[in-house]
Amino acid sequence: MLEKREQSSGQPEAPEVKGLTLRQNLLWNTAGCLTYQACQWLTTILVVVLSSSYENSGILAFAMATGNIYVGLATYNVRTFQVSDVNDQFSSSNYVAFRIITVILASILCVAYSLIVAPSLSTGVAMAAFLLFKADESFSNVLYGIDQKAERMDYIGVSQGVRGILSIAAFSGVLVAGGSLTAAFIGMFAACAAVTLLYDLPHSRRLAPVRACITKRECLALFRICAPNVVATFAYGFVATLARQWFGIEYGEEALGIYAAVATPCVLVQVMANYLYSPFLVPLARSWTARDAVDVRSQLKKLLAGMGGVIAACLALAATVGAPVIELVYGPDIQDYSWMILPAMVAASLMALDSLLTDLLIVMRRFFLAAAVNVVALATCAALMVPFTQTWYMNGVNLVIIAAFAAGIAVGLISLLVARKRTLG
Repeated sequence: MLEKREQSSGQPEAPEVKGLTLRQNLLWNTAGCLTYQACQWLTTILVVVLSSSYENSGILAFAMATGNIYVGLATYNVRTFQVSDVNDQFSSSNYVAFRIITVILASILCVAYSLIVAPSLSTGVAMAAFLLFKADESFSNVLYGIDQKAERMDYIGVSQGVRGILSIAAFSGVLVAGGSLTAAFIGMFAACAAVTLLYDLPHSRRLAPVRACITKRECLALFRICAPNVVATFAYGFVATLARQWFGIEYGEEALGIYAAVATPCVLVQVMANYLYSPFLVPLARSWTARDAVDVRSQLKKLLAGMGGVIAACLALAATVGAPVIELVYGPDIQDYSWMILPAMVAASLMALDSLLTDLLIVMRRFFLAAAVNVVALATCAALMVPFTQTWYMNGVNLVIIAAFAAGIAVGLISLLVARKRTLG
């Protein structure tokens, strides 16, 4: 084990800042992050309302799908490892420096990918511009890891709330002013980068030194240790991306735009679930490291119960008011497709459960099992996407995502039970 401490980099230690309670962290994190995600959803609505067709919606869907791949590579799925690093194997400065490296590498790879898969050069340029916004989001994520580990998720909540409001304001302002979709993405990036520089960095410095500092040995160690985690994240993000981009390439940007308009609100269940369980990861990691079987079981029960409640509520909303709300927002042109919100919500629910199982396995340091969960899901998606979209057209995207994550979840549940039994008895 590397015995790296903050003092070794020659940086002063950050002053002690008292952490919040689990309840406080949960409320702050949920409020702020739901605000951010609600604004991101509004982006998918405004791109339709402020455009003359669904073409811009399709371009946004392409960009968001590629953004999912980008975030997986840029964050290298280090945050869960970072916040559960209760023995301080690596310093906060190590994590910041490593994030800068992964953001640069992801940017090079995904810009090239955007230009290759885009149906046109203009779409590829727009996708590349969107990645600037995702680059800032990925960098701020490591600062959120510092906040979360110190149990000060109020910093995250405020940041996410402000970031969401400014991003939607910049996006809609540029489009209303007659700017292109590419310019709107750049506006979003500029607004969020200001939050990172003026709020996130100063507040993270209150908790830990954040000056980038890492040795070659430490960098390679993080690449090696977290490699299975990035495989898990990449495979997880690529399931939905692969299905949606295949559909867009095969049936056109407008068809993909219609699908995205219906399916995007369902991201809410993923977001709510993630923000529900995130505050539990640090105390769960401490209990797991201490081999406190009773507390681990108690927290797992709370997590699964909370997850079940969120999923049930979202499915009920989709089944009862989902279609009318979609038609109200987008108008009568979407009526023939609004019924798809229920299967899309089922798909999003399974994605949320898969994400939880993956993070739990990372906390338990079962990295290869976390990767296996999502590799199985991706392989299932690759095998089924062509026949499913050919048979069920647009809804085939939902069905292939459901089948893929159902397979991954089965592997994840078995892995979780085995890991807990072997470690805690």
